[in-house]
Amino acid sequence: MASSRTLPALPAGLLLALAFPRAALAADFEEDGSFVFDPQATFTFDFEDDLPAGGEGGAGGGGASLTVEDAGALSGERVLALGQFQGIDIPVTIAEGAHAYRVSAWIRDGETIGSLEVRYADNPHPGVDELTALYPTGRMTSDGWVEVANDDVRIDASRGATVTIGFFSPGGSVVDAVEVVPERSLGPEDLSGKACEGTTDPVCGVGQVCLFSQCRYVGGWVPPIPADRDDVADYLAGRMALLFGPLLNRELDLPISLTTLDRMLDAADKWTYWNAFMLGVRRLHDGHTTTSGLGDFILENERPIGLCFIEGDGDLSQGAAPKDPLYLDVLVSHAAATRNLGLKAGDRLVAVDGEHPIAWARAQTEHHWPMSPVSNHRTYAELAEQLRGLVARYAHTITVIRCDPGAGTCGALEDIDISAIPPLVEGEMFESVACDNRPLRHLASSPANHGSSGSNVFYGIVNESDAVEKIYGAEWESLYTTNGQDGMGAAMNAALTQFKADARGVIFDHRSGNGGTILGPRKIWDFATPSHPVSLYLDRQRAEDEAIDQAAGLSLFAAGQAAGLVDFGGSGNATTMPVALLLTRDVSASDWLPLGLKGQAANVRIFAPFETNGAFSTRYGFGYWLGLNYVMAVGETWDASGISRGGRGAEPDEIVLPRQSDLLVGKDTVFEHALAWVRGNLP
Repeated sequence: MASSRTLPALPAGLLLALAFPRAALAADFEEDGSFVFDPQATFTFDFEDDLPAGGEGGAGGGGASLTVEDAGALSGERVLALGQFQGIDIPVTIAEGAHAYRVSAWIRDGETIGSLEVRYADNPHPGVDELTALYPTGRMTSDGWVEVANDDVRIDASRGATVTIGFFSPGGSVVDAVEVVPERSLGPEDLSGKACEGTTDPVCGVGQVCLFSQCRYVGGWVPPIPADRDDVADYLAGRMALLFGPLLNRELDLPISLTTLDRMLDAADKWTYWNAFMLGVRRLHDGHTTTSGLGDFILENERPIGLCFIEGDGDLSQGAAPKDPLYLDVLVSHAAATRNLGLKAGDRLVAVDGEHPIAWARAQTEHHWPMSPVSNHRTYAELAEQLRGLVARYAHTITVIRCDPGAGTCGALEDIDISAIPPLVEGEMFESVACDNRPLRHLASSPANHGSSGSNVFYGIVNESDAVEKIYGAEWESLYTTNGQDGMGAAMNAALTQFKADARGVIFDHRSGNGGTILGPRKIWDFATPSHPVSLYLDRQRAEDEAIDQAAGLSLFAAGQAAGLVDFGGSGNATTMPVALLLTRDVSASDWLPLGLKGQAANVRIFAPFETNGAFSTRYGFGYWLGLNYVMAVGETWDASGISRGGRGAEPDEIVLPRQSDLLVGKDTVFEHALAWVRGNLP
């Protein structure tokens, strides 16, 4: 028998989870402290026996080897012992019919992520269909066991449900006493699996979202509504108002976000309650301010689309589909060999579910937690880059125009039913391409699938030049380095060394700019510009801090410079050769890169379709049991002229839009403009 224990009284508000209402159906403790499963449970497991058939172990080998004797076991004599970064999946037995369940387990000695995953036989793809995350309930024993659970977990056995419960520990922990207890039978309004026509289709019920043309239950992504729900909502609103830093976005977006949090006050279900908070974070409209959840790690794209989209000028098709007054045209940049819907570079995406693609994508912010954010209010490169995934998940139909490269003409509007795209099946090979806003790669070493890691820097003579002309290029995604040598540091150092030794001109292609640290852009500043002050960054100090005018900003910058707080760029031996920088989608350090180049040298020129993201800040990360995670920008940056930069992207020297007529014949408009300028300025 397990050792005697008690459930200690805990102070209210110690943890957010401790305010969760106590479920009526749950395992409990006898007066002597011994643990007792709920007699109504349809599944219990306390690791006394080998794992059920189908159990999968983590890095330590077979699942059964993870069960160990433990004198402090909650139930019986054995526990599940997880090592660092070790996980396991356990098959779960459920009742016949359709029921809502309470799912629980007890953990000790470290953070443990618990999730219940449901796969339905009526969906042919091999991945997870619906997911529930387990959160602390507030119940904790005197010897350190913490209960994690979730309620209203909906499972329909009539659909051929295969259910597993998984546990993962980043640092090592133990688990015991897994339990699944029916709460109620599901009515027709509770059942998921109904066919739906996009995310505005009202057929999906409470706690459901239309995903992959089918209503999916998403209420399991979030915890139950806390008993002190209004106090929690007020606390989260106060945290947002205190911490969020960028001054322009505070003025324009913070009021909207705080109003969004008001939905928490009268939410009748847990998805509406918690999604209101996460949506409020996303509506801060900041490049450093993001949300995520467990579903981002577990749920797969069932119907991947082998296309990449880019904003530009649909010059060949505007007769059939006129330009939108607000948004740029959306064009196919490049395509994979399969699952490309028969589309190719130069074809045009005109509409999604009857709306301009960017307008439609903006609406998906309501429920799409990993939406890529942007700080300024005028550009949408992040949404264009995400379109293929958003369309696959949430769209019903798209409207396209196909074009003929030989004739240089485009056809009529055509609708494609996204719901008719077959899902990936077990064993199917799909070789995708990375969407990097580069219609073509211009170096012999660049990967054909456009893919690269954060440490990759591809460099050499560009394909359009030769060893006599000596126009070199660099293509890379990240500016992350902690010491100048790790991350992209060593590879960029090698590229710059070669450029200094042999190049007559350089094209830096950073059109997929994933940010990094200030040490990354400083390498290029020092190569290309004389020494100069670039920016002053300050963390948010007081809740009442507001925007200041340019004169006050200039004084603040001067004071920061005197205190040694200003970032400098450039060097005393900057190159005089022509240097072009190509941009499209960027954030953070990739905003700083053009800021430190713009206007500093006549031999440097920036080419892009529009200004950069404007994410001139840094960020703090917050998380609740890996299920509710968000990152928030917490500071502001001023440039040497005294202008606050948050929400104001760096402007290119030349605005160049990708042209449909160029894409159709294999030309990269932005690169071609930069190449022509470099050629015209060679020494």
